[in-house]
Amino acid sequence: MKNKYYLFLFAVSYLLLFTISNADSYQAAFTPRISVSEEYTDNYFLTDDNKEHEYITIASIGFIAEVLGRSNGMSISYDPSYSWHDRYSDNDAWSHRAVFDCWIGISRNTRLEINDTFLHTEEPVTEIEDFTEVDTSIRRSRRYYYTNSSGVELSHQFGESDSVSLGFVYSFLKNDDPDIEDNKRYNPSMNLTYWFIPHKWGLELNGSYTRGEFDVSNDFDNWFGSLRLLKGFTRHFDMFVQYDHTYMDYIQGITNNYHIYNPSAGFNYSVAEDINLYLNVGYYVLDTENVSNDETDGVSAEGEIEKIFERGSIHITGSGGYDESFFGAENLGTDKYYESGCTADYAFTRYISGDIYGFYRRDKYIELSTERKDKTTRAGAALTLHPLRWMSLRFEYSYRTVDSSIDTNDYEENRGLITLTLSPSEPIRLTE
Repeated sequence: MKNKYYLFLFAVSYLLLFTISNADSYQAAFTPRISVSEEYTDNYFLTDDNKEHEYITIASIGFIAEVLGRSNGMSISYDPSYSWHDRYSDNDAWSHRAVFDCWIGISRNTRLEINDTFLHTEEPVTEIEDFTEVDTSIRRSRRYYYTNSSGVELSHQFGESDSVSLGFVYSFLKNDDPDIEDNKRYNPSMNLTYWFIPHKWGLELNGSYTRGEFDVSNDFDNWFGSLRLLKGFTRHFDMFVQYDHTYMDYIQGITNNYHIYNPSAGFNYSVAEDINLYLNVGYYVLDTENVSNDETDGVSAEGEIEKIFERGSIHITGSGGYDESFFGAENLGTDKYYESGCTADYAFTRYISGDIYGFYRRDKYIELSTERKDKTTRAGAALTLHPLRWMSLRFEYSYRTVDSSIDTNDYEENRGLITLTLSPSEPIRLTE
């Protein structure tokens, strides 16, 4: 499967590279990078008792290649790495990360985007923004797995603020550990934004269909639709009322189908060029037969505050309501959750910058035969030094803990990481 992926990515990349490079004008750039890291963890196997520490040395050599035309472009990054373990040398092996992005301007107002993100690793906990699903499940196995998410989107703008788009995402998870279930997801979607009266009255319409396929769990068809009516007061402030509807249809088995009804209301407000506020509050109802009555409704909410400074930014988020967790290391079903978090970064000087984050999440999985509640805390901080234009040195610390109603799921981990990276400050230009 991995070889097929690399061949497919190479073929698509070559085709798009040929197409873009034969345009009227283009710019090509290549940025190589080499890094060496030393990692320490005080809980290598993520257990509650009998913790084992480990030192891991990681060497990576990778690159970013870009081809940019007037309305087209392509970017590929690939970072293979090799890990040496101090105490558990049997786990020494290669890991692979690759990201591919391409955009093609079909016309002045029509754009095609293609992207792909691939990961092959033994790390049980990963944080990758490019993947479409947040994995709230718990993985302890150090056996290798690989996951891939591919997407394509065709968008068209037919007014100043009016647009329509069609998209499709295919993702899969393959595990070497037979105790962890493999899965596949097929996800077409549609989005429409239309203002009947520019900046006064408008609507947003979103719809998607997800087909989930699993080795053991029941396959399903999941339908989602959302309708938002907007009232603009100024160019910087609008309010809305919204209705979301989810329908889950399991293909077979005794698992009950369900509907989720979720009306809500909120606003978007750009206080200034560097301050943005968003809030959406509603109430959801889960219509199903296999969940107790006290778990079938509740408040849904999501909010964001973003402040951008001259040398940094701060981003505060909070959300709660219902979620669906199917495509991670565990198939956990419908989930009542609450989450809050904050990220911040700041450039102290040209040569020193720092960032910090903290998140807390509470999950209650209401479709499992055994009641399960997880409380997850994540926090971390990092300092990056640039002693030379082509060199960076990064010091990181991260903390993660899971407190679960199932005692065997509990763990606490402290992790430290020092990374030295060598890369040119400017890309190598390969322009005609």
